[in-house]
Amino acid sequence: MQLGCSTILFGGHPLEVALQGIAKAGYTAIELCAIPTMADHLSADESTSSFHHVRQVVADHGLAIESIGASTNLLDSERRARFVRLIRAAAALGAPAITTGSGGVSDDEPSFRAVVTTIGELSRIAAAEGVRISIKPHVRAAVYSTPTALRFMSEVDRRWVGLNYDASHLWRANETPEESLRQLGPYLATARIRDAVSREPGGPGPVDQQIPGNGAMNLRAIANELQAIGELRYTVLEIVGTKELPVDAIQRVVETSFQRLKELFA
Repeated sequence: MQLGCSTILFGGHPLEVALQGIAKAGYTAIELCAIPTMADHLSADESTSSFHHVRQVVADHGLAIESIGASTNLLDSERRARFVRLIRAAAALGAPAITTGSGGVSDDEPSFRAVVTTIGELSRIAAAEGVRISIKPHVRAAVYSTPTALRFMSEVDRRWVGLNYDASHLWRANETPEESLRQLGPYLATARIRDAVSREPGGPGPVDQQIPGNGAMNLRAIANELQAIGELRYTVLEIVGTKELPVDAIQRVVETSFQRLKELFA
């Protein structure tokens, strides 16, 4: 298992700063974020040659692009159109996956059905581009728990749609994440990791509590389960709330997290 880091941690800083910091800490891959409100490191509207340039810049830092981070509400038509452009960008960048939440709302059948239909349509575009859509079970979304994730995966094309496992969201759904992972493991396309204390749906907590080992989740058990999934190459650090921090403070978070994760995945 190799370790990656999402550029969302450097959301308030240029991509070059993120790449330098992530490579310096020891990670081997990135989730390259294209999320305007959180980490706008990739435009959906660049030329193919520009995407090829970004791909080379990432490689020059010794990093692979594990996925494109494109979290959005896929039920919104404008955001969905941008997501399609990002699927094509992912293909040009050589990224095997693009990540997002499902959109929709929890425990609402019409919303769930709309999500399945929408992602079914998007999966055909993704298939044509050779990019897999990775859906994160996310608090308050239509797909937010192990039961909803399993139901969702039974209704989509598993060749081109998978799950983006984030234990902290299942923790906030009052599940035991390592037990959920045993059920969701066969469907994983990508994986994210951070710690958390609170089980409230509002968020994973302050930045310090998200650093692996500073929260209440059993990350060692989660790491063991992730390592048992033979097809999963990377686990990617994703911590939110760092956008306004100075670079040196973010770097401490990134480096501390790497050392903790390195021990967990040894």
